[in-house]
Amino acid sequence: MKLITDGFIRVVCILLGLASLSPAISFYEHTIATNYNNPWYVFGVDMDNDTDVDVVASGRFGNSLTWWENIDNVNFIRHDISTTSLFAMGVYADDMDDDDDVDVLCASQTNGVELWENDGSQTFTRHIIASWAFANRLDVEDVDSDDDPDVLAVCCEASNPFVGWIENEGNLNFTPHIIKDNWDNVNCVYAIDLDEDIDVDVLASASQAGDISWFENDGNENFTEHLILHTYARPSSVYADDIDSDGDIDVLATICVLDQVVWFANDGSENFTQYSIGSQFFRPHMVRSADIDDDDDIDVIGTAINRNEIAWWENDGSVPPQWTKHVITSSFTGATGIDVKDVDSDGDLDVLGAAQFANSIRWWENSLVAIDEDDRESLQPDNKLPTIINGLLPLTDRVYCKIFDITGRRVQTLNPKPGIYFVEIEEGYLQKIVKVK
Repeated sequence: MKLITDGFIRVVCILLGLASLSPAISFYEHTIATNYNNPWYVFGVDMDNDTDVDVVASGRFGNSLTWWENIDNVNFIRHDISTTSLFAMGVYADDMDDDDDVDVLCASQTNGVELWENDGSQTFTRHIIASWAFANRLDVEDVDSDDDPDVLAVCCEASNPFVGWIENEGNLNFTPHIIKDNWDNVNCVYAIDLDEDIDVDVLASASQAGDISWFENDGNENFTEHLILHTYARPSSVYADDIDSDGDIDVLATICVLDQVVWFANDGSENFTQYSIGSQFFRPHMVRSADIDDDDDIDVIGTAINRNEIAWWENDGSVPPQWTKHVITSSFTGATGIDVKDVDSDGDLDVLGAAQFANSIRWWENSLVAIDEDDRESLQPDNKLPTIINGLLPLTDRVYCKIFDITGRRVQTLNPKPGIYFVEIEEGYLQKIVKVK
């Protein structure tokens, strides 16, 4: 018995005695922009409120701040916000003035921290919210718990390098505050409630000083520094997430001289133990975390300038996690900025990247496919789907296989574990197998 639906022949089969299935995710490269002069950072956000992910990026040598309108996930239309953001580096996008549209922040090494106010039609007006020379990286969070977003920034190459936050007082009024000054080559900042006391702390790294520190917020925006690591090896990026799924916030970092990606396990009392994630990642520049493979643990993704590489490390879910490296690209010359967003709105996480020497902005489509909940319900064995076949499917020599497990993860080969599988065949070609029991 066969069930014909939407032009597909659908059957359910029992496959017996076969070897186990090795999961794999592929990433497919798409170009957003070429000849964009020395792109540095990239940020995915819905700029025009049409429910898809657009792209904002900085062009350091082009003095550019630009957003690309996502038309159909393949074609992007360029819109320049600024060509006078001198040595534009860090970018971020958020509704900074509470008017329900997305504004853009830029760290210009010459101009300072710029806020580009969106009038709702993607026409922008510049406000300098902190005249901080050599502004580099940015983050946005409600530091003072007053329900509006504040800005964090580092100024790395000034005569007095520092990390600070810029208080949003409403009505486009901002007040700068220094958290730590005279911190040699401070290069990264990330805001998170690290000690989970319901206020926002600050995590930062300083490469020449060799420090990774977190700054504890006492609830009144007085900050106490706690050193996590001191090393000669120049930390270059920090981030934070619950890496080992134990309910507290751990710290991620890249160590430039050692070409390493590392994480620091939090024991719940903000005592940290260092573990390696990966090495030979030459001149690592940026690190992020996300559940790339949708298996409910936190994976890690990073860029390496001298290796021209974007890679992700798969977390196996053990304690402590063991890591498997997967290269997304090794030909993205001078890879710098990354962001992780669902660019094509298909339910999985894609990767955005900027490469300073390739002068390119690209995105990589994740092959992971999410199963619609209605489809998932229809795949359950108690719904008595029709034909059950013992043994292997009768396949021709010309079968082309795209195989997914029940989570929607695409796999490499037709080699499933014993169980009940949902199968789709189109014009004699096997399109999909999904394990349902």
